[in-house]
Amino acid sequence: MTIKRIFESNILLFGYGKMGGALLSGWIKSGLQLKNTYVFEPKPSEELLSLAKNGANINPTLPIKAGVCILAVKPQAVDKLLSSFPRNVMFPVLISVVAGTPLSKFKSKFSSEVNIFRVMPNTPALVSAGISAIYGESRMNREDLEKVKLLMSAVGSTVLLDNELAIDAVTAISGSGPAYLFLLMEAMASTGVELGLSYKTSLKLAKHTVFGSGKLSLKSDLSPKNLRENVTSPGGTTEAALSVLLHNDKFRLTMKEAIKSAHKKSIHLRG
Repeated sequence: MTIKRIFESNILLFGYGKMGGALLSGWIKSGLQLKNTYVFEPKPSEELLSLAKNGANINPTLPIKAGVCILAVKPQAVDKLLSSFPRNVMFPVLISVVAGTPLSKFKSKFSSEVNIFRVMPNTPALVSAGISAIYGESRMNREDLEKVKLLMSAVGSTVLLDNELAIDAVTAISGSGPAYLFLLMEAMASTGVELGLSYKTSLKLAKHTVFGSGKLSLKSDLSPKNLRENVTSPGGTTEAALSVLLHNDKFRLTMKEAIKSAHKKSIHLRG
């Protein structure tokens, strides 16, 4: 199976917020034709309306047969969506990227013939650099799993989970993770300004440092600890900075507290 073959069938998307938009943008860049794109969104953005002008089907009323249906609405909108779900649509595979909503909620709504997957992507999917965790029950056939993997691989990398509860941890690490790094960039850029750099220069330095460090980590067989030590010369500037961050282990403890807070919230969302 190839991504091109998947895109020969219609793709049905409910929700065109940040994540729904990121996924659809990545799929279009990977070859999805707008004529095969069906989007249900109660408040279409200018961007979505522009796609409609070029052939995408927005809030269609005709019967739809799709290869895959993706639910990308906010958790608080799930009940309303399921209660008013259109009856004139058919699909064999359902992908939920809704945070905090277990498979059981969807299984009670859809036919047993629909294979349902939970996926936790993150917003770098917008530039095909996301990471998505995929969970499907053991009865799912390999062809449907491969279809989901190909779709998510079109917008980044994937990992497979063997436990649905693990999605809460994934949410805390990679789902919310981009925000942690953007906060780091904010702090680096603003401090650069305090030290005499222009904001433009400081922000560029921060962005490329985070980007380059991530790329180096992906390309290297070394652990993050080893990579950190390689940057740290005895008595040097990096050591001076790390002596602050690592004092009383406060950086790790703060990150641990933040990630566990996100994890707790994810558990709370699923009730």
